Amino acid sequence: MPLEAREMVAAKNLYLLMAPENQGGPLSHHAAIRGPESINVLIAECPPGDSPLLHAHHHTVETFMCLTGHFRIRWGTEGENHIDLNPNDMIAVPPGVDRQFENIADDDARLLVIITGASREDYNDISMPPKSTAIIRERFGEAVIAAYQQRGVSFREA
Repeated sequence: MPLEAREMVAAKNLYLLMAPENQGGPLSHHAAIRGPESINVLIAECPPGDSPLLHAHHHTVETFMCLTGHFRIRWGTEGENHIDLNPNDMIAVPPGVDRQFENIADDDARLLVIITGASREDYNDISMPPKSTAIIRERFGEAVIAAYQQRGVSFREA
């Protein structure tokens, strides 16, 4: 899968700090700490302007805490709502709500991301709304869509 396609769905750099053993879903590489089945903890490190596409987690809560810099958290069907986070500010986005984060600082910034669910199966719950689906399809084609689907990502059509 092209690096640019991966970076459209996730932050430029993701550091998985804690996850269940044998984690499913797109974050299936080894974590620094093995934790309970109900939580993933990671740090997203983003250059200025870096942002994944709008997406939803259907079974998990995603909590964001700004560690350094400034982040804009968007949510809603079109990302029409937003709040700007400064260091130590925190927000949680419930399951089923489309969301996105963006580094709005002039320098690289770090965001603590905590994803909580009931079991490890809950982590195969990412879906891309129609506009995000169209962007990925237009730039990378069906092969990338299929590769993401094999990793547990679903795509919603208009």
